[in-house]
Amino acid sequence: MRYIGPFFRMNSLSQKEISGQLFYLSKESIKTLVLNSKCGILAQTRASKKSPIEDISILNNFSPLLCLYRKASPLFIHSKSSPSFDEASFKKEISPSTSALMTLCLLELSEYYSHYNDGKRNVVSLEKPFKFLAKEQLQFYSENLRNNEGLFVDKKNISDGNSKGFSLIDKDDKFKFSDQAFMMAAYLLYSHYNDSDELSKDYAAFSNEILDMFKTYNSVLYDLSFSECIQIFLALNIHYKYSCSQNAKELILDLGDFLISKFQEKDYYIDSIDDCALFSICLMEAYKHTEIISFKEFSKEITEKLISLYDTDKNIFIKLSDKKDSKYSCIEINLYLLCLLMYSFQEDRISELRPIISGLYRKFFVNGGLLTSWPEAPTLDEVERYKKLSLRSNDMLDEIYFRMPVLPTPKSTGLAPVFVKSLSYSKKKDSLNTKRTSFDSNKNMFNFFMIIYLLKDMVEDFMEFIPPLGLERLSDLDNSVDANTDSAITDTKEDNSKNPLATSSPESNVSNLKTQLNLSKSEDPVNFKQPVLNSFNTFKKNTNIASLNNDSTTKINHSSKNKKLKKNKAQHPHSKKKF
Repeated sequence: MRYIGPFFRMNSLSQKEISGQLFYLSKESIKTLVLNSKCGILAQTRASKKSPIEDISILNNFSPLLCLYRKASPLFIHSKSSPSFDEASFKKEISPSTSALMTLCLLELSEYYSHYNDGKRNVVSLEKPFKFLAKEQLQFYSENLRNNEGLFVDKKNISDGNSKGFSLIDKDDKFKFSDQAFMMAAYLLYSHYNDSDELSKDYAAFSNEILDMFKTYNSVLYDLSFSECIQIFLALNIHYKYSCSQNAKELILDLGDFLISKFQEKDYYIDSIDDCALFSICLMEAYKHTEIISFKEFSKEITEKLISLYDTDKNIFIKLSDKKDSKYSCIEINLYLLCLLMYSFQEDRISELRPIISGLYRKFFVNGGLLTSWPEAPTLDEVERYKKLSLRSNDMLDEIYFRMPVLPTPKSTGLAPVFVKSLSYSKKKDSLNTKRTSFDSNKNMFNFFMIIYLLKDMVEDFMEFIPPLGLERLSDLDNSVDANTDSAITDTKEDNSKNPLATSSPESNVSNLKTQLNLSKSEDPVNFKQPVLNSFNTFKKNTNIASLNNDSTTKINHSSKNKKLKKNKAQHPHSKKKF
């Protein structure tokens, strides 16, 4: 009889309970992947005793990552040190976007853990360890995830194993604008949550230089795919949320209008539900940042259309392109749910949309096998189980706020709690299944980040934490950085004004952009105290770049084709640091 209560509560889950479960899943999954999976290049934290960041010794008990590999099996295997993923299953490719999203997750969670005050907890706060690790990751990205021209690009590790170090080569001769955009957001967010760090202003300046590049060469974005543009639109909204930068706001206005026009040219509801849902979410974020009513209205229009695709009998959304069985990617399921979830809060339609959101959540997340496992709820003697972390009985939260009792745990399955790549739906059997269980780092990091980014403030409010620090903190910093940056790039902007971008060809725009994006890839360390744009302009201007292709990447003719193998020779914008 003890399970009858949870069973009926499962059939009437509130948006608040669903939000709590999703946030808890994401928080715990990020901890597992970053600290225990070993699915990437490892940070050497044991040699970091001189770090100015205190209370990071807990990292010595784990194997924290500097970056994530593209794919692996989520099955934990037991080794001499600790359980981890099977290294034989690793696909050792490294995506800049995936890496940036991982760091963004750590930084957002570091703010969440900042509420775990001393004297009020019996669990260790990961605030400072996550901040330290995020800084190490950002340093690693600057040193190792850029090509000879300074662009963040996909890399491949050709070394035999993690214990033997790493040797990275460029995966191919392409780069993605969204990679640069998410890196821009990651460096900015570090400076926002670490304003006392000596590198905070430099990271903010570095981020703003990339932002200035997007502003100067924004017409190049119009040749990208709709999906790629939405990713950039998302990154710009993240940047503005934590910087209040006027340049970011202007780009949001410009790109938002363009995307609305582009969206009306094609029926994206047929085969791009994920793009529709993400675009609606981004438009609502853009409305918060700009108060442009057309953004809110178009977001509402998209969401209402998505709601109309929902089948109330089968608790799924209908895919218009599928005549027989349907295939649902984990990203489109997650974004569809998040879109409706945020819409129900923003439009005060919580009661009306609760049956749809609850039914969808049960169908895919609880019963459909979308997750390989679900983290166990905090025990009754852990502060996470209580509002305000109080350990008082009247503040205790039910298990339903963290997970459904029917879901398998990592211990019972031996699998890390991650999203499967996709689910297949049989209309005849009205059932969902997955053919194989694997870990796709890009899909998982994107899903976990969107959940954390959209739901963290709501969860903190429900937990009755002290309200997060206001956005004014970095606004002042951003204004000072903008002033310094403007003085450093006045000449560049004057030159651009003499040669309007609108009259340039896409090929010349991308070539100039490449020149601007030479992020200090030189043999000698670059002083981060100097304006980053100075290092942009050191790139040789005779680089030939092909026009944008269909998959939203740009090809590059490297000046040295036979120099493929690089063994950590690149330098960071500040003096290179030993772990």
